[in-house]
Amino acid sequence: MMTEEEALAAVLEKIGALPSKMVSLLDSLGRFSARELFATRLLPAFDNSAMDGYAVVAASTPAGARLRVTGEQPAGADRGLTIRSGEAVRIFTGAPVPAGADAVVMQEDVTREDDSIVIHASAERDEFIRRAGSDLAIGQKILAHGEQIAPATLGLLAAQGHAQIEVGGTPRVAIIS
Repeated sequence: MMTEEEALAAVLEKIGALPSKMVSLLDSLGRFSARELFATRLLPAFDNSAMDGYAVVAASTPAGARLRVTGEQPAGADRGLTIRSGEAVRIFTGAPVPAGADAVVMQEDVTREDDSIVIHASAERDEFIRRAGSDLAIGQKILAHGEQIAPATLGLLAAQGHAQIEVGGTPRVAIIS
């Protein structure tokens, strides 16, 4: 008598790979990739704030320090702001980090007084900054050949600009007992 493993091997030996085809990204969910896909764009695309707060130079933020607020950077278009030691820029989650800033202090850790802030908790370098490429670097593998496409993978592929993806053919199977 043949074992289950032997039977599976005999069946797989008789069939070939199905032809691949391009499908829309949404239609690829649950299908299997016909090729490897690699990142061609950084994710995130630029250094951005992970919190609402103030972009600062970390070395100028000991507890009790007073910093002059020189501008505001909302999420969206980069206003091209620059800061120096002793300055701060009001910043919002997802906003580009101003040139010169190396940390973000949470708004809960400061007191705003007119055009300045008082720091209650010092910041450390890179604190609350999401660096460009920290989620996905250029050349990083997104999808392996034969890998099933999951909802999270769809998000990565969309962020990379893919509208379509090459997937393996869908088998038609009949079982006769």
